[in-house]
Amino acid sequence: MDISNMGRFSDVATFGFELEFLVLCKEARGSSLAEFAQNKAQVSQPPQMPEEPQGLTTDTEDLHEIHMRRVHHFGGDIAKKLTEAGISTAYRKKGHPEDGEISNADGAVPKLGEFGEFCYSCYKENTIVPEETMIWTDPAAFGKRMAVRPSTPEGHFWLGFEFVSKVYRYRDFESAKLDLDTICSALREHYIASINVGRDSAFGSSRCATHIHWGLSGRPYELLTVKRVLTLMWVVEEMLMDLHATWRRDAKKYAALLQKGTNMATDNFSELPCWIKDPGRDDMWDREMEQNVPPRIHTSLHRGRPKVQWLWRAESVNDLAMLVGEASRSRRASVAVTELLSAASGFTGKVRRSQLNTVEFRHMQGSLHPALIAAWIDVTARIMCRCVDSSPQEFRGFLEGVTTCVSRHDSTVHSLLDKLDVSPYTCGVFRRLDQQRLGQEADPKIPTFLPVL
Repeated sequence: MDISNMGRFSDVATFGFELEFLVLCKEARGSSLAEFAQNKAQVSQPPQMPEEPQGLTTDTEDLHEIHMRRVHHFGGDIAKKLTEAGISTAYRKKGHPEDGEISNADGAVPKLGEFGEFCYSCYKENTIVPEETMIWTDPAAFGKRMAVRPSTPEGHFWLGFEFVSKVYRYRDFESAKLDLDTICSALREHYIASINVGRDSAFGSSRCATHIHWGLSGRPYELLTVKRVLTLMWVVEEMLMDLHATWRRDAKKYAALLQKGTNMATDNFSELPCWIKDPGRDDMWDREMEQNVPPRIHTSLHRGRPKVQWLWRAESVNDLAMLVGEASRSRRASVAVTELLSAASGFTGKVRRSQLNTVEFRHMQGSLHPALIAAWIDVTARIMCRCVDSSPQEFRGFLEGVTTCVSRHDSTVHSLLDKLDVSPYTCGVFRRLDQQRLGQEADPKIPTFLPVL
């Protein structure tokens, strides 16, 4: 896409965010919350815990039926509370467009469409949806989802949800910040919410995440832009993780770091494009790489192989999706490009049958702290802006400076934020809400958000 014909990133960019969280609810005529009261001095307890209404479930139903009845009931309650707080929100049983909502006129492949004219109505509004990786009772989920069921006080149960925001224009970022304030305040006020129940498991847990989607008002990205994003994140990603809770580094199942858990990082040849063992040389991709990437990056080796060259050798988004797929399940990397694939794509890691034309950042731990969420959105915006707006010469010089910063032994993540042109205000947020405090928020002995961060 010719950026000169569509405007600068700040003019055309759109974004949305997804906030995963769990809430603690009470069974009908459940026991008192004596076990949880032990942490009363450390947590902010709402005035009244949501209680399951009489007759919602019966003894004749299996565990999965009971769980899903509760999910749908309390999901609707959460949506209602948010709407009453001024954030119009609907409850949906699915976190992606259902078949009946996808416009497919004249046999065309369904896409998101231009801003304000979406083919998928569910992205015009805020929604609460079940967090499917936290439905522990589904027999079909065995081996496919996080199967760790949280420890629960007698007479109570945890339920997992995801707040999926409507699509915002980047130029309306300040409005989105105000909405985040209201969303987080309402959830904290009415519920005992957690991001880390089951955190102690060695193989999986109910630790939550925050996902940011960036689009260009629904229009397709140029392949060049996507290669820039992945190359830049290949260089900076591990240092950027110092902005997030330390335990988030271990979230390999659904957010594999590019240099550690992806197909290309682990040389998972069965999931890589067929040309990997012999990429060859081609004037087009070779010239494009040299114009955008400094030699010390594109000639560098990872596990003895030129992985950055693989990114630039890719002929399609499908090639890139294979490269950055998660090694054991071909799912999604911490930087996900699966929403750039066709809705009809058979790619193993594509969950939604949609094509949102978005790049997704999946690095951040779950949070209901609005300033922290907004700060991470700001960082990802700076990354996307550089990758979309820069000329080849500008991007190459920028990447050289960033690489120098990352390679210096005395550099910190805050040095990197300066190189990324992140605002002083955002840098200040990350200095105040550092890893030590985020680690405390995820302490297994404190299974809820700290009252004040």
